[in-house]
Amino acid sequence: MLKVTILDKPYYIRNEWKDNTIKHMARAQDYISNMPKWLSNYIYSEKPEPVSDSKLLDFYIDWIELFSDIPREYLESEISVNKADEISLIEVFNITAKFLGEPSQDDIGTSDTIKLGKKDYKLINSVKTAGGIDKMLGGATYKHFAESQALSTLFQSKQYRKWSYLSKITAILFRETEDEQYNEDIIDMRASAFENLSVSEAYKGYFFLQEHTNKLQKSMLTSLTERKVKAQEQKVNLLLEIFTGKIKPIKLLKKVFSTKKS
Repeated sequence: MLKVTILDKPYYIRNEWKDNTIKHMARAQDYISNMPKWLSNYIYSEKPEPVSDSKLLDFYIDWIELFSDIPREYLESEISVNKADEISLIEVFNITAKFLGEPSQDDIGTSDTIKLGKKDYKLINSVKTAGGIDKMLGGATYKHFAESQALSTLFQSKQYRKWSYLSKITAILFRETEDEQYNEDIIDMRASAFENLSVSEAYKGYFFLQEHTNKLQKSMLTSLTERKVKAQEQKVNLLLEIFTGKIKPIKLLKKVFSTKKS
């Protein structure tokens, strides 16, 4: 949190991911979803068209308002646009511009525990395989996986993104007690509470899920590849046995083409 003083009064700018909750980012997402096409192209297009300074400054003020408690009239009349020796409009916008995108795993990290207030929530417990290997999310059911993956796909899409999806994903996969069963009412109640999670806490769980999903996909691919190789080896071994005389091809043919006499 960054403190600034304007007309001898302190104001605060939420300049870090940890300073913002899912609710804060939901309001920012509403702004992004409804921004005019010229502005969306200017921010996200690889070949943006020129935009007038007055339009850009209007956008800067809108965006700063979302991440600070500085009154709009002060942003419009008490802060310089780009003065070097004092806090300026462009400087404050640059501090908050990162929120037009999303955090990276390097910014946030991963964790199997998240905290809201004084409560800790743990990721669905792992299960040990017969070989003694910890299987992440081994205690999850099909519903846990299906629902969280569907929401994750929507959250990754700029077109359909809603930050409430992130709180729901977190509510599905994190719980207070290990023996909790899948219950939509409990998950919805927790998802509502999780809208007050800081973005850094919510993303720790999200990144953990992504990491696990990637490992699961790699494991499945490796397993399928091994099965394919094994099947090919079996075919090769059968041919080798035929050509080396271990299996008599004539006998095989007799078995294939033999008919019963009537």
